[in-house]
Amino acid sequence: MKYVACYGDSLVQGFPFGPRYSWTAQVEKLTQIKMLNYGVCGDCCDDIIYRMRQYALPEYVQHVLFLGGANDILQGRRIEDISRDYKRVLEWCKEKHYSLCVVLPFISTEQALNRQLLNLRQEAEHIFGGKAFLLDLQPAIGLDAGARFKAYVDGIHPKSQTYEAMGNYAAPLIWKWLKEENAD
Repeated sequence: MKYVACYGDSLVQGFPFGPRYSWTAQVEKLTQIKMLNYGVCGDCCDDIIYRMRQYALPEYVQHVLFLGGANDILQGRRIEDISRDYKRVLEWCKEKHYSLCVVLPFISTEQALNRQLLNLRQEAEHIFGGKAFLLDLQPAIGLDAGARFKAYVDGIHPKSQTYEAMGNYAAPLIWKWLKEENAD
């Protein structure tokens, strides 16, 4: 069995429905890949990194998924600070010999927030490109404003059916990532 340690904020945790309804649970259901959900509501990148470093993963876990940054923006942290945290995630995974998948931040229904989220997505692509598997779930959420409005409970957190769609979309991509990693 394959295992992926999934670190992040409420968008990994499955808020407001809980881990059993998260997109990672749907990936697990479809693929039989054990998606260990370490998402915590409200966490900023530095909180997530603290948890990553603080608690040892079982030795059979060789893959890490990371999603963070939206709470940092909501808390007023600068892109430069989030960038440093992203680099710390990359360094930690390299030190521990973990294969890394980075989920790009989701676009919301709020235009002012989206400008910063789009900048953060570009920054993540720049930092992690060629060094980690980049997973963009935005197509499963919705690319235009109307689709995003229907996809979210509150403009940021997905509805249960959106989490399911995200998992359906992510499952073959994560399966491919793990398969390619094992081929190396």
